[in-house]
Amino acid sequence: MSRKTYRGKYVKRGSTRDMKNPAYAKFRHDVRERDGNACKWPGCGSRSRLEVHHIRTWSAYPSMRFDICNGITLCNKCHKKVTGSEDVFADFFIKILEWNMIEKIKKMDKKKKKDEDG
Repeated sequence: MSRKTYRGKYVKRGSTRDMKNPAYAKFRHDVRERDGNACKWPGCGSRSRLEVHHIRTWSAYPSMRFDICNGITLCNKCHKKVTGSEDVFADFFIKILEWNMIEKIKKMDKKKKKDEDG
C-alpha cells in the first residue's frame, strides 16, 4: 500500500519520514546547527534550500536515523547529486565531518592559547 509524502511522491508505508516527529525535527536542527547552517559539499557553502542528508540510509540503518553523526547538511542541488548513490558517498561525508571537527578543535586550541597568553 502506498501513500503520498509531503513532497507529493508515492512511497510504501513505513519507509517515509514523519517531518513532524520531534526526534526527527531535533535531528535535522542539530545537524544544521553543527554544520553552521551551510551546505558542507566542498566548494558549495550555500545557505539556502538546506536539507539534512542521512549518510547511512534511513531504510538500511534504522538505529542511526536520529544520530547526528549520521547526518550532513547539503543544499537541495548538492543533495540531488548524491541521492540514489548514498553508499558511494558515505565514507566521503564521514571524512568531511572529521575534517570539520579537526578544524573546530584547532580553532578552540588557538583561542585557548591566546586567552592564556593574553
